[in-house]
Amino acid sequence: MHKSNLDEAADLSLKVVSLSRPSSFSGKIEDVHGKHKEFSAHVRIIAASHFLPFSIAVSEETPTEPFQWKVSRRSGHTAMYAGIRSLSDNPNADCTHVGWIGNYKDLKGEEHSCDDLSHESRTNICKELEKHDAVPVFVDEATANGHYEGYSKQILWPLLHYMSWSDSNPMKSAWWDCYNQVSKTFATAISAIYKDGDIVWIHDYHLLLLPEMFRALNPKATIGLFLHSPFPSSELFRSLPNRKEILYGMLGSTSIGFQTYSYARHFLSSCTRVLGLESTPTGIDNMGNMVAIGVFPIGIDARQVQERRSLPAVQTKMKNLREMFANKRIIIGRDRLDEVAGIKQKLEAFEKFLEMYPEWQNNVVLIQVTQPGQTRQPKLEAKISELVTSINSNYGSLEFMPVMYHHTFLNTDEYMALLNIADLCLITVIRDGMNTGSLEYVVCQQDKHSPLLLSEFTGTAGSVSGAIQINPWDYQGVAQAIDTALRMGPDEKKVRYKEMYRHVMNHDAQYWASTVIQDLRATVLAGQSSSVTPKLDMALFVKGFKASKRRMIMLDYDGTLTPITNIPAQALPPAEMLEALRALCADPRNFVSVISGRDRAFLELHLGDIEGLALSGEHGSFIRYPGGEWINLLAEMDMSWKDEVLSIFEFYTERTVGATIEAKETSITWHFRNADPEYGEFQAKECMNHLENSVVSKRPVEILVGKKCLEVRPISVNKGEIVKRLMGANPKQWDFVVCAGDDKTDEDMFRSLRTIKRSVAGNTSGEEGLNAVSTSVGMGTNWSSMSMRLPPYYFTITVGPPDKRSAAAWHVSSSHDVVEALMLLAASNNAE
Repeated sequence: MHKSNLDEAADLSLKVVSLSRPSSFSGKIEDVHGKHKEFSAHVRIIAASHFLPFSIAVSEETPTEPFQWKVSRRSGHTAMYAGIRSLSDNPNADCTHVGWIGNYKDLKGEEHSCDDLSHESRTNICKELEKHDAVPVFVDEATANGHYEGYSKQILWPLLHYMSWSDSNPMKSAWWDCYNQVSKTFATAISAIYKDGDIVWIHDYHLLLLPEMFRALNPKATIGLFLHSPFPSSELFRSLPNRKEILYGMLGSTSIGFQTYSYARHFLSSCTRVLGLESTPTGIDNMGNMVAIGVFPIGIDARQVQERRSLPAVQTKMKNLREMFANKRIIIGRDRLDEVAGIKQKLEAFEKFLEMYPEWQNNVVLIQVTQPGQTRQPKLEAKISELVTSINSNYGSLEFMPVMYHHTFLNTDEYMALLNIADLCLITVIRDGMNTGSLEYVVCQQDKHSPLLLSEFTGTAGSVSGAIQINPWDYQGVAQAIDTALRMGPDEKKVRYKEMYRHVMNHDAQYWASTVIQDLRATVLAGQSSSVTPKLDMALFVKGFKASKRRMIMLDYDGTLTPITNIPAQALPPAEMLEALRALCADPRNFVSVISGRDRAFLELHLGDIEGLALSGEHGSFIRYPGGEWINLLAEMDMSWKDEVLSIFEFYTERTVGATIEAKETSITWHFRNADPEYGEFQAKECMNHLENSVVSKRPVEILVGKKCLEVRPISVNKGEIVKRLMGANPKQWDFVVCAGDDKTDEDMFRSLRTIKRSVAGNTSGEEGLNAVSTSVGMGTNWSSMSMRLPPYYFTITVGPPDKRSAAAWHVSSSHDVVEALMLLAASNNAE
């Protein structure tokens, strides 16, 4: 990797937002844009969202086909669109937006599907949108409806917002098919314009399968996914029938961004519980590929809001509203008509407020504006109308109504006017991704500094610290908060507002977009600069085998020759593996051994009939040479510690559902693979502490942390000692050595062979060979790159991802790859 790239990675790592380092900024807005406006190197970005930020209409110049088109901006998703649009303003970035164009409008303003448009008309759409750095995706009407109105809105949206989908509208298999098809269409469309080195940035729940599908077409692509909606707890997410497909689709990304830490934590938990993947607070190990996880709260286009709020049309509407509600305190709310918007809770709390504080009656008005939600909800609409009528009947009069309820789309000028004149903004959503309306309110309150009452269940609650947080279900608490806010003095208002305003202006949509891209690039560069174990060079592997005369082959069992299973007894040897072992053992030039943590009874049962195979069990406690009897290498060792360890393991087994104990002759293992993943890890740490204080500090034993297990064994036992025993007093006799394993117990074998290789090279290769080995090992370079390519050939192979920390020289991804490599050796052996 070039020094310039390393410097860039180091520079970017200081700017990214991650789970382990929350974002903070204390400068001015100019400082933010100075630091994040320009990228240090040129980058091409392809942003993908379900809808393009544009709508199209037929131009008056072409009343008949082929049509020419007029392009206008689409309403909604203003924060996302503003962030993506800001990337194009960067002098070191080119950004192209890919998305569905939706329906078009004819000259009468009526909407039509694009299905029946001629090829020329579609081509003209592409040409017109190209002027706006946009690429349209064309989806037929039936598929688009099943994808958006079906699976996205009826299944995913309710689930992500902690709502179970309606029993009266059950999931249709066709919806899932449409959801798949749209992602495939997007993958094809993006691939058509993709170039090596581009960043692909995918947005929201409509396209959760796209990362994996695009990765299949472009394996080395840099793919970011940002989820604008919440992500529910694993207990709820697991109810989704297509849960695995959705998770694996998301894990095709290089990096996944969330609005809050809790959403990221829920996603990590779902990957662990549903897919059984290992995770850290900042990433997921997806079968060898590390997927980074980050938290990036979205902002708004603050400068655009500032400009819009000062327009003359807005000022006129503000004047009219003040005259209409003269001498009244104004509380505003604007929400979609959905269950999660908390409108019902807001009205209940407002009624409680008027009841508890009668002095505010006739002095306060709640202006509640709603717009259509994700789906039509007649019951909710009826309940809201009932509450509004009840409040106005009990606390209103012919001259004044305390609730002004409007179910309509507000134009932007009216909305800005309301935000400007309000004495209080009341947001009671019970689940929301971010709620950018609260941020727009803050920008509009530069004159009045009015307070903000914000539900603790919004994504914004964690970052807008000057707001008064409320629990929408606590009607009395919300009523008290309304009273407190309306009575708040100017000094406290100013202090709270200053804190909110600083955050909103410093963390706008432009800051959000540039930070996400910077983090994504830093993730890629950090991966390039990290120590990576190269993939096994099969050509060199077979070449070394063919050229050698004396071969030593040492293999772990679980996770190396067979996949890890939840029930250890089910990890049976596959037929092709047995066939390869038999073929290799039949050649007198080969010495083949299986060195396992299994007990000798298991090894004897499944591998004992292979003639010429050496076996070692319980991590080197027992050994059986070909044709011989089992030898207990610890026959003279005191094993009285086992009873004490067994009682501790039994204590934790009783308290950890799914945990089991495996008692061997020379060691004891506590397995928690079938326990709750998070609780199992917690109990394992507690058990370790207990063992270290009670047993390890007093007895000659050690604790080995394996894959979902703890093993206590004598301190003198490890696989490295068995390797030394098998290699013998004269390791120079072996001119081809293979050792494969997957976990920490196998690292002892790799380290032993590294030492042996060094001594052999020093004795046989002269000063040049010794220098090569010393340089590769001593300077930290992976030893496969130099010494391991020199005869005698030592192939130490770890099973797992390339960035796994290991003393091995090579890696393969799975046990299947190990078996495949052995079959190659067996085939070349037979061909000689």
